[in-house]
Amino acid sequence: MNFSRKLIPASNVGSLTWCGDTLVDWADGIQIFHLDGTHAGRRLIWGFNFDAAAATPDGTFAVLYSRLGTKALLLRDGEILRELNRSYYFAGTYEYPVCIWNAADGRTLIAHCPEDYCRIDIENAETGERLTNGDRKPQDFFHSRLSVNAAGTRLLSAGWIWHPLDAAVHYDIAEALRTPEHLDSRDSCVPNTGNLSFAEAGSAAWQTEDRLLLGGVSDENEPPNDGAKQIAGRRLNARGVAVYDVVSKEYIRSVILEDVPGTMMPVGEEHVVCFYKHPKLVSLESGEVVARWEDIDSGMQQSSILVGDKLPPIAMDAKHNRFAVLGPEGIHVVQIDPVE
Repeated sequence: MNFSRKLIPASNVGSLTWCGDTLVDWADGIQIFHLDGTHAGRRLIWGFNFDAAAATPDGTFAVLYSRLGTKALLLRDGEILRELNRSYYFAGTYEYPVCIWNAADGRTLIAHCPEDYCRIDIENAETGERLTNGDRKPQDFFHSRLSVNAAGTRLLSAGWIWHPLDAAVHYDIAEALRTPEHLDSRDSCVPNTGNLSFAEAGSAAWQTEDRLLLGGVSDENEPPNDGAKQIAGRRLNARGVAVYDVVSKEYIRSVILEDVPGTMMPVGEEHVVCFYKHPKLVSLESGEVVARWEDIDSGMQQSSILVGDKLPPIAMDAKHNRFAVLGPEGIHVVQIDPVE
């Protein structure tokens, strides 16, 4: 592995997303930071405490939202298209569920929970048309940290079930558009992650079109190796990372780390960046830390539940093996180049 990093001078940054080779702060007036250090200052003031954002890769559409609030704005070309809302129910406890992506048919779609905490709906971002209407009876699940794979074919929700218990559930987007009730089931909950006897999936991310990275939360009352004895074969462990194939419904890999992984970004199929406390590049073969950046504070998030957690803006670009984290001195940008 080869690594390079740079520091982009910045202050008063509310959020970060990648748009090509630039970083955009949608939440604080649409600031633009170029990798050469140049900066286009904020265009406006929203007059609301937005502190996170999601955007299409080209920046045409963006959603800015309050992580622990009920309000969001959908933008097109930097202009307000419409306001979005979610249920008040425990909204001040866990991260706002929303993601936006470009579908294969040319439409830009948005997934969020405008009706209820347990009901995901998919809409046409441009027109606002609800594509998942119907006689919906969703099962109990607090949807959060929604994400779509690179192909735009599968949707992931890394949320929680009432106890609270962190869990991950995934859906086939084409099936959801044909049969919206597909989004109301927990049948695609990753095995064991919703079971009190096993590790909780505190974080999750798409590694490939059909494979998930799952991050196990810490269990102070049970050493991670003891939990692994309860089931043969690969599985998600406390303070571990597992690779799960949603087609074969099998765990492909499972490693235990020195600490909880927290938020994750895949680096190819052999490594993952774990952001708990500070960024660490981890081998998915051995669980060993290949590289770490201890001077970068990336927060202590290990769940969608964020009570008391203060998170710095983080932008992940798995396609180009790079990430950006805001620090007191500015935006730290780290590039990871796997050796061919």
